[in-house]
Amino acid sequence: MEGIKALELIRQHHPSMSTGECILLLNEGMKEFCRKTNIYKTSYTQNSIAGQRYYTLDDNILDIQTVHFNDVSIPRLIGMPQIDDDEFVSGTNPLPAPASSSNERYWYLNTRRLGIVEKSTGRVVSRDGKSSQYTSCSVTDVEIRLLVTAYPTLFTQDNLADNTVLALVPGSFERTIIDYVIANGYMLPANFQPPAVQLFQSKYDAGVKEAKKFSNKSASGTGRIVPCEF
Repeated sequence: MEGIKALELIRQHHPSMSTGECILLLNEGMKEFCRKTNIYKTSYTQNSIAGQRYYTLDDNILDIQTVHFNDVSIPRLIGMPQIDDDEFVSGTNPLPAPASSSNERYWYLNTRRLGIVEKSTGRVVSRDGKSSQYTSCSVTDVEIRLLVTAYPTLFTQDNLADNTVLALVPGSFERTIIDYVIANGYMLPANFQPPAVQLFQSKYDAGVKEAKKFSNKSASGTGRIVPCEF
């Protein structure tokens, strides 16, 4: 459903709602819907930089499901290494970028940053009487691919005719977002109607419940068929 058609449906209930208000509520509805259901799954890619441990996450990413380094899935590290050897962090005594790679890599989260580390091949990082086998990535221009849950493309004044409600989100939940906007419109002081709020909020909640079921049974990911002998 294109943004223009969504506005037409909204204005059947709220004819005086401005385009800006419609866009704001549509975006709020899509973001809340995706946060609650984790229904939109996609991938983000960027290349590694030798010596750089942290990579800033896109603002649209909600949660990381898996991380692939050079097309190989790497496990999540429990906790964080004691020593941070990111050479790009300012300091008076920076550690050099690691020169060798073990291919035994892990990932972890540090606020809104993705950390990539690898076990060193013989070199132990030491600082202040502490030692760690984990160093920052030692190779450059290797693809890091994140499989994530995220927000879909949001609306702006310029993309109403081209963008769609819940673009690329599986299932047919566009009307759920329209119900969210209509319910919120009936909460405004100038148009306050509690029965209408309850009606459209219940429809929105039912859509969220159904989307959660759909999301759980429609997990996305990659795999391969392995021949077995019986």
